[in-house]
Amino acid sequence: MKLTIISNIKGSLASIKAMQSEFSHYAQVASDEQARAIFHECMLDVEQVAQSLQLRVEYMKAEELQYRKS
Repeated sequence: MKLTIISNIKGSLASIKAMQSEFSHYAQVASDEQARAIFHECMLDVEQVAQSLQLRVEYMKAEELQYRKS
């Protein structure tokens, strides 16, 4: 059961990284300057969430024995 937790977090992290990539793409292709700025800001916000989740995964691997091989 505990391995499921880290697997779920890694899955969420992958989804968030995909979302970040989509916002980046939208920021590049949007014709409206305001839309570009909004998409860019969303990309930066999502990047912060991804970094936090990545730190959590690293913490879990370092501190909890059952996650070290994950």
